[in-house]
Amino acid sequence: STSTSLSSRVTDYRYEHGRRYHAIDDGDHPHTHTPQLTLSDLQHRVWDIALGGRHHVAPLDLGSVRHVLDVGCGTGAWCIEFADAHPHLHVVGTDLSPIQPGNVPPNCEFLVDDANADWTYGQRFDYIHTRAVLLGIKDWDKLIHQSFESLNPGGWVEFQEFHIPIGCDDGSAGPDSAITRWSHSVHEALKNLRIDSMATSSFRELMGKHGYESIGETHAKFPIGPWAKGRKEKTMGTLFQKDIAGNLMGISVKILTNGLGWTEEEVEKLVIEAKDDLYSPQVRASPLVP
Repeated sequence: STSTSLSSRVTDYRYEHGRRYHAIDDGDHPHTHTPQLTLSDLQHRVWDIALGGRHHVAPLDLGSVRHVLDVGCGTGAWCIEFADAHPHLHVVGTDLSPIQPGNVPPNCEFLVDDANADWTYGQRFDYIHTRAVLLGIKDWDKLIHQSFESLNPGGWVEFQEFHIPIGCDDGSAGPDSAITRWSHSVHEALKNLRIDSMATSSFRELMGKHGYESIGETHAKFPIGPWAKGRKEKTMGTLFQKDIAGNLMGISVKILTNGLGWTEEEVEKLVIEAKDDLYSPQVRASPLVP
């Protein structure tokens, strides 16, 4: 089975570089599931603002939706909110680490599971959702295929993802800037770790290949910092700046040491410089969210 009950093996986390990593499939996942859960919930808030409080973009007929799967659910915030809002349906959230709260709605449950493994849920779903799991997926072709095979007829899949390297429209984060060097270094390191950080650009092609119909795309730019115009954008940017800056070392250390052979000291030096860029009012970076 791809899923497991809560056991000592699951909670026997590995600690490297002073950070906590998943216990499942030791060494196979380059990113940390940070114990700083407030940062994960902060990221959820950024998405909530970006989507105007909507839990989904797909045109769901919620009256006919009964079974929902959230792949890589993190702290489970999205699952809990969706289950609370729609008590008639059942939400299953999966993640490599059991970091979700114990007090959840009766129509919500969590499984410890590796999305990269073969899925054996024993059921189909009306809606399958991901959000910001890019760094943990080694084979999007397989995940998109398994999602299709796990859908009920008429069901929907929604991938709310981003890509790396991050962008900058006005040139304020030039090629020699620390934040640009950081994002390109992470991109190259992930390639060496067999993770495509630009996978979102191939989603439409992969979904067509596997038989999906009514394929749609929505693109957005998430500002990092309060420089963007508009109250909503400024709030998003401030929260996203705190989220990215707070996670920067956790995101970087294992990826760059394993993917590029850097020392921890080299990683820390670049992270400090990149954080300075993130907090600089002169630098206007924004990752694209397809």
